[in-house]
Amino acid sequence: MRARWRRCGACATAACPMPWSGPIGALSRRASGISRRERRGQDKDEEAMRAVTYALAAASAAALRHLLLRLPAGDRAWLARRLMGDRYALPVRSFAGFCQNALHAWKNRQYDVHRNGEAALLARLAPFRPRVLLDVGANVGEWAEAACRHLPEATVHAFEIAPATAALLRDRAAPFGGRIVVNPFGLSDREGRVTIYADAADSTATSTLPLALAYNPGMDRPAAPVEAMAEVTTGDAYLDRHGIAAVDLLKIDVEGAERAVLDGFSGALRAGRVRMIQFEYGWLNAHTGATLKWFHGLLEPLGFRIGKLYPEGVAFKDYAYEDEDFLGPNYIACHRDRADWIEALRCPPLALA
Repeated sequence: MRARWRRCGACATAACPMPWSGPIGALSRRASGISRRERRGQDKDEEAMRAVTYALAAASAAALRHLLLRLPAGDRAWLARRLMGDRYALPVRSFAGFCQNALHAWKNRQYDVHRNGEAALLARLAPFRPRVLLDVGANVGEWAEAACRHLPEATVHAFEIAPATAALLRDRAAPFGGRIVVNPFGLSDREGRVTIYADAADSTATSTLPLALAYNPGMDRPAAPVEAMAEVTTGDAYLDRHGIAAVDLLKIDVEGAERAVLDGFSGALRAGRVRMIQFEYGWLNAHTGATLKWFHGLLEPLGFRIGKLYPEGVAFKDYAYEDEDFLGPNYIACHRDRADWIEALRCPPLALA
């Protein structure tokens, strides 16, 4: 049965699905009462107002989730069209923005290593006692520090191409002694010098691509790019120079230079010397051509199984075009020879209901 709609007193739209009776309506009336008192110039308790707002939002979301579970797919599509009918209205745009934020949260668009699954993955690897980790694009060392804390037998070879950031990385690595080997240069597909572009106020934006600073949807201000020259070598050359026979985990966060870094490990990859790769995937990949399809095409023939990283684990799956959303942030490629790792890390792929 189609829902009956009434004009919403809170958002002034006829398409509001808010049930204005019962506990949700009571919460709404309380919130409206507080607003009226505020308009009359009375004091208000910010914490109480926030609590009421959160409670109202949570109750509304719970009611909507309950409703959606009862609706067949066709009615859900009708409901979505009804809600989004007046696409230029502020309440509709606000709701659409919230839905997009919710979808991004569901897809794990989160860069905090302690919340997005990166630290959890390290903890799940602990029983396998990995010993050699490479952190390419280490920044100030947040991931390297987490790796040392979760994997007490591991040594992290950390690479940071920006000199000022490498100095901060060295300070953070100091308490771990020789367990974090700081390399103040980058990895690429050749040895020599490259031009880098850095933002003096944001160390995470350093890249060999000027585009990384010219357009960055995550920045809320214009970038202040600084151009400099930096040293690079290849992963294969580094492994040979340091006598590293195998890499347990190669983590790559290089702001668009993923193809060059992996090309520099071509010998080690073909020889099966890299057991697992963590790579970042986002909007820059649309410009560099390092799409998910490209990663699958490169790594699957070399024996890797690929999946997106979530706090719950890794959703290993075959490539599908609908996965190409450029949201990221991280994917895992684990060699099939480590079937025990794959099983320990695996979580079910996400699927819309």
